[in-house]
Order: sequence, then C-alpha cells, then structure tokens
Amino acid sequence: MEIINFLFAEDQLFTTITLIVLIALLIGNIVADKLKKYEDIDVNAATSLMDDDNLIILDVREKKERKNGYIDNDTHIPLSDVKAQLDKLDKDKNILVYCRSGSRAAHIAGLLTRHEYENVYNLKGGFQAWKKAKLPIKI
Repeated sequence: MEIINFLFAEDQLFTTITLIVLIALLIGNIVADKLKKYEDIDVNAATSLMDDDNLIILDVREKKERKNGYIDNDTHIPLSDVKAQLDKLDKDKNILVYCRSGSRAAHIAGLLTRHEYENVYNLKGGFQAWKKAKLPIKI
C-alpha cells in the first residue's frame, strides 16, 4: 500500500507517468520483436547466406550512398522506390536487405514480409558493419 501511495502522491505523478510509459514501450518492443517475420543477422551469417545462389542482396540506400561502396552482386532499389518495385523481387528467393546502419533495411524487411516474402533477412549494422568486418566491397 505504501508503494501505491508513493507512486500516486501529487509530487510523484510525473515520475509515475514516465515509469508507466517506459514499461509500456518495453512491453511493446518485446511484442513487436516476437511478431516480426524477418530475421536480423550479423555479417558472419550474411556471408554464409551468400553461398546460396537463391539469394537476392538488396541495397536500399540512396544512390549517392553507393559511392562509398556496395556489396558485390547486390540489387539496388532506393528505399523510396521499393514498394513500387516489389515485382522485381522473386518471392521464392532469400532476400538479404541492407542499408547504411540497418534501420532502413529493417523497415523494408518488415514491408517485404507484409507482402508475403518469406525468407527475409536484415543485415544488423548494415553496410557500416560490413566495412568494419573488412569484408569485400565494390566501388
């Protein structure tokens, strides 16, 4: 009872609301992670995937970002164009999506799974992680 009185005391209301919001965000994040249908993979797992001829490597960065390099044999479709060009991607193939840091790629990986693409992977850390691992790049 003391905890409830403490949490709902007039001078603690802001702290209590902040705590409730943080807990809700944490729960939402856990639920969203369980519901996502794509897999986040690191560069080691990505290189293993590349041994498969049944793989599309999808770069969703902007054209100017490719000047810093790209992964060999990738398909480049900028983020803003992916939805309009979904028909260019074979649903029967594995798709590894990457961007600069991994966040835009995660968004596109989610989009692909919502459009019934089944074997979708997001490169954790994106092209930055790829370069940091000193893996081969094309310029």
